[in-house]
Amino acid sequence: MKILSASDIRTADRATLDRQGIRSVDLMERAANCLFQQITKDFPSFETSFVIFCGTGNNGGDGLALGRLLSSSGRQVRIYLYETDKYSPDNIENQKRLRDARVEVNYFTDVIACDFELEDVVIDALYGIGLSRPLAEKWRPVIDAINHSNRPILAIDIPSGLYADQPSENGMFIVKANHTYTLQCPKLALLQPENAAYVGEFKVVDIQLDTAALSAAPGTYYFTTLQTIQAQCSMPSRFSHKGTFGHVLIAGGSYGKIGAIHLSAKAALRTGCGLVSVYSARCAHPILQTNFPEAMLQTDSELQHLSTFPDATEQYSAIGIGMGMGRHADTEQAFLRFLRNVSLKPKPPKLVLDADAINTLAAHPNSLKDLPAGSILTPHPKELQRLIGSWKNDWDKMEKTRKFAQAHQVVVLIKGANTAVVVPDGTIHFNATGNWGMATAGSGDVLAGMITSLLAQGFSSKDAALTGVYVHGLAGDLAAHTTHPKSLIASDIIAGISLAWHEVLPVARMH
Repeated sequence: MKILSASDIRTADRATLDRQGIRSVDLMERAANCLFQQITKDFPSFETSFVIFCGTGNNGGDGLALGRLLSSSGRQVRIYLYETDKYSPDNIENQKRLRDARVEVNYFTDVIACDFELEDVVIDALYGIGLSRPLAEKWRPVIDAINHSNRPILAIDIPSGLYADQPSENGMFIVKANHTYTLQCPKLALLQPENAAYVGEFKVVDIQLDTAALSAAPGTYYFTTLQTIQAQCSMPSRFSHKGTFGHVLIAGGSYGKIGAIHLSAKAALRTGCGLVSVYSARCAHPILQTNFPEAMLQTDSELQHLSTFPDATEQYSAIGIGMGMGRHADTEQAFLRFLRNVSLKPKPPKLVLDADAINTLAAHPNSLKDLPAGSILTPHPKELQRLIGSWKNDWDKMEKTRKFAQAHQVVVLIKGANTAVVVPDGTIHFNATGNWGMATAGSGDVLAGMITSLLAQGFSSKDAALTGVYVHGLAGDLAAHTTHPKSLIASDIIAGISLAWHEVLPVARMH
């Protein structure tokens, strides 16, 4: 799913009116109906009442139309409309429809005379995605009243006061929504961590804009959904064997950190590769042979750290390196030698670099030239900062990561809520799955193993990263159905991988 700018959305709106032969007020009514269906699904109790704050433009018109639909369904609704002599034509039409339906509209200017009830859900329909400057001072008491209502706040399309396509400025007053129902596609601002306090949880409400116009819009940013992943996954043939699914090597681990490669290798196997080998320090031998018999194991001559890496990489379909590896001087030099050697091979191995492999790269930036094209880097925020330098805000981080990925022809993850996959072609793909309980020790090791597994199974670097991130998040979401997010651990995510595949690639039940 594309993430479109405010300008692109306006273009798609106009194309929809032309090609579907409808008026703008008809499209507004459709949007209100779609919002009504989603809201009444999410708030089914007729005990719930709604307080809708409407602005003077078309976002306010959406709120007016929604209020009429909620009222006609038997819901308790109180509508507040900013009083002015300048309304958009569709806003004026929906004011008339409310009068015809005998639904009261309360007008306000700089003060809202409203007492919030315990059953109220507050709906923000003041400003939409077209905002290009901070809200005027006159809006401060209105925004403050909404934010201090102590009731659930639901924003239509985007929280009022928030820019859609650029960083919002310090000191701006913005609605702090608990839920955002955004129309047709996500807006870039909704996916930035710095806006979490304003956006809350967001849902995309499809209002059936013209598909040709949506397809023609520039595609720089994307939102990865279940449909995206299903389109690039297929069910294997029943004649497949373990060689068909690839051989993964997980290299890393050091004294006290063998659990990292254990988690990574187990996740790789659960994700579907046919074979997993682990290369680690000699102290890993009793641990892995006892706790993970499905893995093959090679050990370094050193007891507690790595001093070499395998030279014969041709037998492996993909290699994941760095999990629990540590920063011993011998290990760093061995890793840099390994990169130089693979860069000279006619067919370099497919690499996933995580944790201390990334830290070593950051400490020796000249070694970046040895990375095979298409390598995947999975840093956490601090590791990313060491790699690309500091950033001013999330938007700056995104652009610096994009430039890094293009310069070195690698795929880079910006991990977090809605993890972004930054691809060398310049596109950035935000993920739809995952929950805050996954911010736990070992979760990144699991993800690195999953992505390495998918590379080994023949996925391209881009598709392996997109699929790995999505299935990893989905596994965590499904695990959270039975384990509270506060109690979620990395092993729970591994246990959820099979459940996630059942959603991505459903199989017929055996009887």
